[in-house]
Amino acid sequence: MYIHEKIYEKVISKAKKLTITDIRIGLGYTLVELDKSKCGISYSFTKEINTQTCTAVEYAGEMVGKRADYLIEKIFSYNLLDSTLALACANAILNNDKESIDYDIIEAIDNNTNVVMVGYFSPLVPLIKKRAKSFIVCERTYRDGSYPDYAAYFELNSCDIAIISATSIINKTIDSLLERTYAETVAILGPSCLMDREIFSDTNATHLCGSFVTDIEKAKLIISQGGGTQKLKQATKKGCIVCR
Repeated sequence: MYIHEKIYEKVISKAKKLTITDIRIGLGYTLVELDKSKCGISYSFTKEINTQTCTAVEYAGEMVGKRADYLIEKIFSYNLLDSTLALACANAILNNDKESIDYDIIEAIDNNTNVVMVGYFSPLVPLIKKRAKSFIVCERTYRDGSYPDYAAYFELNSCDIAIISATSIINKTIDSLLERTYAETVAILGPSCLMDREIFSDTNATHLCGSFVTDIEKAKLIISQGGGTQKLKQATKKGCIVCR
């Protein structure tokens, strides 16, 4: 099964027992809050949303109060907002810090390490450049010498450490990217990351590095006002699950 199919199988029964209490679709991130104080976030692909009218979400105003499986069903959609909402909902259900460890991927990099990053993590780029033997960034939007996103399917074959943006779960490129690399360390990184070992158990992923929402009200405020990863540090905690 594909990753999005595994997500569905893992959470659908739990989702039927939970209710959507709030949703925020911001310029940077999307947040889904469920009852029982469950909350998850996921990246908003606002630059890639194709709309014919000023309405980006046709079912706006109809989600709160429904069972959470209403959103989980959208994990199969090729509409990026649908998929974002589904992943944020899945993160709300599954992500917890019971098995999480402190992990800094920068510490795994030295002057013998060849690193490929899929997606542009601006705080990490200068740190990796200073430490790695070689460093390639594959990014859809050109940034500071980056390769195009499709270069990842070739460059991932020969690296020691692969850093893959968790947004690849949303656009469903995650499976093909993981199949392309046999790196010793393969980290799926970013607040969108679903930190569930079972879902990634038969893939090449070694580390699932995401975020837990620690202050729901603060996170809602930040996302509603257009805040991104750096601002969300006030309301989230980083976590990492080791797969193998």
